[in-house]
Amino acid sequence: MAACDLMALQVDTDPGQSPVCVSYPAAGTGGGTCQAIIERGNVPLMIGDSVLAELSRARLDAEWAASGAISDNDAADYCRRAAARLSRAFDSGLGAADVSDMVANAAVLFVLTLRNAGVMSSRDIAPCRVVHDGSRGIGEVRAAV
Repeated sequence: MAACDLMALQVDTDPGQSPVCVSYPAAGTGGGTCQAIIERGNVPLMIGDSVLAELSRARLDAEWAASGAISDNDAADYCRRAAARLSRAFDSGLGAADVSDMVANAAVLFVLTLRNAGVMSSRDIAPCRVVHDGSRGIGEVRAAV
């Protein structure tokens, strides 16, 4: 997702009610699949507990760089909207969900929440879990999954 993708997020005022989680699982989880993704130099992102996405390192680095130009207020708004869309995708069933949209929303939520939590570089991201509670409008980062 390029910087323009972040700016083109659909306006969505529904904050969503179900908490959503995006994780960077530790190597060795996911039956070796996460380890294989890491060995390729990419980042595994677990969306909820049922969708494993592979985000290229180059894309994560580009997302990280683009996120530096976003104000804290805009970042909070993007996170809230991305979390609401992820929550609705899970609520309506994964069979009906657009997986590429889910991955894009998960990446936005993950990167912006980590930046807000004080992570200084995309290279400093360690296995962790980002949880966004739409009913309270907050996101938090938890240690290794």
